[in-house]
Amino acid sequence: MNRVLPASSLLYAFALPPLVILGLFFVVPLCYLLFVSFMTNSGTSLFDLEPTLINYAEIFTDSFYLLIIRRTLLSTAIVLALCLLIGYPVAFYAARLSARGRMIMLMVMMVPLMVSNVVRAYGWVAILGRRGLVSSTLTGVGLIERPVQYLYSFEAVTLGLLTILLPFMIVSLTNSLTTIDTRYTEAAYSLGASPWRAFLRVTLPLSSPGIASGLMLVTFLTLSAYVTIALLGGPRYKLLVSLVFDSVTTFRWPRAAALSFALLIIALIIAVIIQLVVRPNRVQGKG
Repeated sequence: MNRVLPASSLLYAFALPPLVILGLFFVVPLCYLLFVSFMTNSGTSLFDLEPTLINYAEIFTDSFYLLIIRRTLLSTAIVLALCLLIGYPVAFYAARLSARGRMIMLMVMMVPLMVSNVVRAYGWVAILGRRGLVSSTLTGVGLIERPVQYLYSFEAVTLGLLTILLPFMIVSLTNSLTTIDTRYTEAAYSLGASPWRAFLRVTLPLSSPGIASGLMLVTFLTLSAYVTIALLGGPRYKLLVSLVFDSVTTFRWPRAAALSFALLIIALIIAVIIQLVVRPNRVQGKG
């Protein structure tokens, strides 16, 4: 007689392999990295087995590291704000298109994502460099007397990150806006609400899950976008992820591990703030 396995057993059977893989290749290395971050830097080996808190103490007390952390937070905040302010109107327009038109629009926006970040960053180098398109054009029309270097600055890094991460925000917002039932807006109009008031009281709150997911996605990608920051910021404009790479290349593995966890802590704090401010759970009636 055949016995039917309970649904919970089937669920565990399907969930166990990915959980094991996640544990072996993510949780275990992460725990090892945390262990290394509390060890002492060594000039002859990966690290010395001498527990210390100096790696974290220097990160959160040294003026240089605090400057890099403030710069990282400022860059992330500006990129988030610009992605939201630019991406929401585009997503709002895309959500009003037909399914075919929306698909075509999103596919066009996804085309740049098929190109490597390195290629796109070098494209900005060719545009913003001393002999690049912007400087050559301004020199040719007589607006500036000699070529100007627009790279290796806060503006160059922000512009590069914005153009790379904006499609992620637009897709996230579009998916959220298309799921909103138009009858809610129609009901607001029938009750006398103006289009602007209906947007603020109906559409914007109902799109909060897309706003939250888009902001968190852009945050995580901004904090880890080493290639773009390295090419457009150069040695003059470093962020926290740049220091992680510098510590690895100089074989200071415990310092690199501590910086990585500092970056992870910052990302988690920003994610919590986004959840508390945007409150996406209220759409499901949980907040």
